[in-house]
Amino acid sequence: MQSAEPVIQAIERFYRSLQASKVWVAYSGGLDSHVLLQSLVELKPAHVELAAIHVHHGLQAEADSWVIHCHSVCNALQVPLQVEYVEVDKSQNIESAARQARYQAFEKWVEENEVICTGHHQRDQVETLLLNLMRGAGLEGLSAMPKRRVLANQADLTNHQAWLVRPLLSTSYEAVQNYAKQYHLQWVEDPTNQHVEYRRNFIRHQLLPILDQAWSNPQAKLAQACAHQAEAAELLHELAQNDLAEIEHDTTRLNWHQLQKLNWSRQKNALRYWFKRFHQVSIDQASLDWLRSDGFNTNPDAQPKRMLKQAEIRRYQNWIYLLDESTIKSPFSVLVQQDSDWLKQGIKKVPTLGNGIAQHWLEPGNEVRIRSLREDDQVNRDSLKKWFQAQKIPPWQRQNWPVVEINSQLAVVIGYRTLDGFQAKSDEKALKLVGLN
Repeated sequence: MQSAEPVIQAIERFYRSLQASKVWVAYSGGLDSHVLLQSLVELKPAHVELAAIHVHHGLQAEADSWVIHCHSVCNALQVPLQVEYVEVDKSQNIESAARQARYQAFEKWVEENEVICTGHHQRDQVETLLLNLMRGAGLEGLSAMPKRRVLANQADLTNHQAWLVRPLLSTSYEAVQNYAKQYHLQWVEDPTNQHVEYRRNFIRHQLLPILDQAWSNPQAKLAQACAHQAEAAELLHELAQNDLAEIEHDTTRLNWHQLQKLNWSRQKNALRYWFKRFHQVSIDQASLDWLRSDGFNTNPDAQPKRMLKQAEIRRYQNWIYLLDESTIKSPFSVLVQQDSDWLKQGIKKVPTLGNGIAQHWLEPGNEVRIRSLREDDQVNRDSLKKWFQAQKIPPWQRQNWPVVEINSQLAVVIGYRTLDGFQAKSDEKALKLVGLN
């Protein structure tokens, strides 16, 4: 019998580098995840807590029987099992939608400073590389899957995150099979794994056997190429970080005018990094080409825009934005009942004298409401528009701009002015209402 030692060595390396005290296993019941679960149990240090998650996609007739199998295996190994039932959007690519639902389930259960391990191995890495290659991917795509990444898509990448780890990613599929044979493991088989109409299965069953005929150990060589691409991608990330340090930007916008001091290759690198780092979006080449032409070179007063997945790239003045549902505020109206309501709506009350709304208007006895600006509000629109422009507030943020209504009358447009009749006298106690965003 061939050795299962590569699996054992990979799990030993994983435990030596582990800093978390709890490890989750993504357990489908199939060969790869069963080998992962068994090896993690066999080599587990005493201080580590193990648990498993099985995601029930409901896509196969056998799905319920797989749950029974997973319960049986986990009970025998004394590993608690969490079964998560998900709905897969069948109007999308089934593989992609199932993967998305699976990772959402992981994010639900795996907490900060915990890790979840998946059974991906070297063959999976090679398949991902070839899939991405045929999509015309760049360096990051040709790096295929990382051994370790933050589980949730969060911009604040600190050490206090949930992590996804692939301990067997450098381990050959043959070694995984050998381990299963050595431990006499029983696993379930997903019948769709044989369907070559799925591109990953086509690569696995049609393309890889041909490569095996022409080259010695081609999967190891392709996996090594992934590692080289990952190193190069890391260097480009560092270059992007250095370039962005010289360019005004935050999580919502990027100064495209300052970006022009870089050559186009470095502009693209910085843009890719910014979109991925702050918005978890991989910007495509067509959108980059649009930015170079329409986005950067149209009339300075123009406001070009382009759809990117479920969001929209916008340019306003010197800034590039990416807008989605979370960045465009919907119409709102909130009755102020306690002081905390102001902060919840992003407004701070600053005591002053004669420079704001008279304090008595905000005292009990008056109905105070924070709401969005409406088209029928009686305010000098030309003056307000000039103020918005001077403050560099883009048009989509002007819609639903916060205002204060007192006793059904418009009293304050936040940041702009307090309307006549509500202004404090020069020696009267007042409150200045300041927007925090």
